[in-house]
Amino acid sequence: MDTLKKYKYLIALLSVFNFLLTPIYIAISGFNSAYLIVINYTLVIIGSSLIASMKVAKLTTYAIGFLTLLAIWLELSDTNSTIILAWRLVLSFLLFACFCIILVRQLLKIKEVNLQFILGPLLGFLYLGIIGGILFEAVHLLDSNSFHLVDGYSGYSFYYFSFISITTVGYGDITPLTSPAQSLTLVMNIIGQFYLAIVIGVFVGKYINTKSN
Repeated sequence: MDTLKKYKYLIALLSVFNFLLTPIYIAISGFNSAYLIVINYTLVIIGSSLIASMKVAKLTTYAIGFLTLLAIWLELSDTNSTIILAWRLVLSFLLFACFCIILVRQLLKIKEVNLQFILGPLLGFLYLGIIGGILFEAVHLLDSNSFHLVDGYSGYSFYYFSFISITTVGYGDITPLTSPAQSLTLVMNIIGQFYLAIVIGVFVGKYINTKSN
């Protein structure tokens, strides 16, 4: 347990990275995509829940995580159900919003620059990208003409678009067409830049305080 507590941020970070690499696993392994998606999502829930220091927070993430996994299974069994898709998006948003709140509360307790303080903001950046992907997918659900998408796109495309938006890369392969989609893209661009600026500022401030003490 002490080892888990010591490396909880690293475990959570690796679990989220592993989740983002799911399409690669599906392409090279030949396994059923449903199993890989559920397994990797489960690892994210378990890994990210390690960050919570309070029992209530852990139980909350487990409960929402279980409901999210249930929605994913139902969606995979009935890919044409709009209601199940909507519930999966709502539950996913609540789950990662909880992870973000827990992460921020834990980072505020750190008084010195250490491994946890370095990995925590990286994890938060990944959470931000995933939340953006959920929101982009929700916009597409409300209006299927919201984005110009490449042929053969999947739900993962919206998470890809989220990360290239917050990093302001902008390859142009996916473009927002409607006002809501453009507004959300603009907001994600701004949040991504401010996030990096704030993290760098806080990191430098903590480092200076640690050296001065």
